[in-house]
Amino acid sequence: MAFMGLRKIRHHYFIGKDLDLLTLSDRVNFIVFIVSMVLCMAISLNIWFNDAPDMYYIFMLLSVPFFILGLMFYLRTKAWIVLLLIIILTGTALLYDLVDVVTLFFIDFVLVGAVGVVSLVVTIQKFIFYRVIRMTEYMNVKDKMTFPEKVVAFAFNIPRDLDTRHITMDYNHKSSRTPWKDILETIRMGLMIGIFLWIYLSMNPTIFELESFLNAPMFIFTIVLFIPVIVMPWSIFRTLNVRIETRYRDFSLYSGIKETLKRMVLPMFAAFLFLLTAVNKNGLMTVLGFVAFSVAVIIVIIVLTVLIYYAFFERKLVDQIISKWKVYRPVSLLVEIEDEDEKKDVYPGTPRRDTWSFADLELRD
Repeated sequence: MAFMGLRKIRHHYFIGKDLDLLTLSDRVNFIVFIVSMVLCMAISLNIWFNDAPDMYYIFMLLSVPFFILGLMFYLRTKAWIVLLLIIILTGTALLYDLVDVVTLFFIDFVLVGAVGVVSLVVTIQKFIFYRVIRMTEYMNVKDKMTFPEKVVAFAFNIPRDLDTRHITMDYNHKSSRTPWKDILETIRMGLMIGIFLWIYLSMNPTIFELESFLNAPMFIFTIVLFIPVIVMPWSIFRTLNVRIETRYRDFSLYSGIKETLKRMVLPMFAAFLFLLTAVNKNGLMTVLGFVAFSVAVIIVIIVLTVLIYYAFFERKLVDQIISKWKVYRPVSLLVEIEDEDEKKDVYPGTPRRDTWSFADLELRD
């Protein structure tokens, strides 16, 4: 019987390896994004080494894969009506000279690219979710962790002495209302990381001169589309409250990755020094105006991508994950022998057995 139980647990564990949320369109998204990114990077390197370095076009080129994914999503989901509406509004704006061409190009690029960003984020979430769950569950009960498990442990800040077998989530999660707390948390994380990354990039004299940035075309801000890709894939762990249960305080995987992102973000001190250098060269009001405008653009892009994600993608993804969870973990593998909250002295004088002895094996000849 013991060996039968062991076979069941091992089989149950290996089922996790076969769980896959990715659809054919998700795999196509991955391939298209990687191929287009490689091509755009090759073109960017060619511009950098053979022509006068022009970061405006390089930044835009690196954002083109998101635009391609956005177009693919509109066409694949038959939401071409939205695309047609964007084209009509663009033509109207050009006809009546309502907005200059460069700004209009930026707006159209972001409207399409933001959808591409969200579709890539969802694909990443599908790819990593159960892989993270599977690697986390047994990482701390083995003699030696594999390299992927070490990466997961570092990324989610999982303590080495934590019994990770108690990993669980809110598998009865039902979101009938708009999850404003999750939305605001994702926006807050995106702004916190995005603003510091942008200051580090735009005011770092080894990368760019602020004088050039002040005269840069609007489409240079398309590079901000990368920020949601850094922040948003982890939001699914908050939505489903993925956690490792302990006797005292549960360990949240989202809290772990959030702390890691805060540590990995470029040092605030370096960004502050670049800011002071820019003020010294260009004047306080000039720098403040540029920072304020940059923050406004970052807010618009992050809020747009987050709202698109939670309005059209998040609920379907949650349903897919929960349906798979019932296959992966139909019942809890670890059962508590006694309840810590139970009153100890219901029957005074009743002898009690040490629960640690329940797992002792007695082998008889």
